[in-house]
Amino acid sequence: MNVRHHLCAVLVVLLGVGAGAAASAHHSFSGLVDVEGQITLTGVLSKIDWVNPHIYLSLDVTNADGQVTTWQIETLPTNHMRNIGVTRLDLWNDAAAGEVVTIHALRARDPASRLGWLQRITYADGHFFHLSGDPNEIVALKDTSAAGRPSNGVKE
Repeated sequence: MNVRHHLCAVLVVLLGVGAGAAASAHHSFSGLVDVEGQITLTGVLSKIDWVNPHIYLSLDVTNADGQVTTWQIETLPTNHMRNIGVTRLDLWNDAAAGEVVTIHALRARDPASRLGWLQRITYADGHFFHLSGDPNEIVALKDTSAAGRPSNGVKE
């Protein structure tokens, strides 16, 4: 094997390793999300970013003092949602009218962030989309305030 062929072979191997590492890093789910850290959020959807590689929901959560915190909830890619028959309008539902939704999510590993991975979104009329995880492991939202939700809008 001459030097030129040897260099080409080394380059192909390096490109393959680099591409594999990039794909692995993009899908390092357990590196970004605490798979044991399920949270329950109640609030109003303020925006849906229906973009690749993943859809993001912005959820405005109001605490007992009236202060609003926006959470970014990541979910499946657009093509996966289309394949299961869920559209942007299905997720949005009646958010423009201020509909309160409950989101069950896995919290990001960074405790200071307001990020999560969507497991289930439940709407005011009771219908829901369960998009990831075991449905039997969804933690029930307990009545922890007079309004029937945690005082800060978050249950861990």
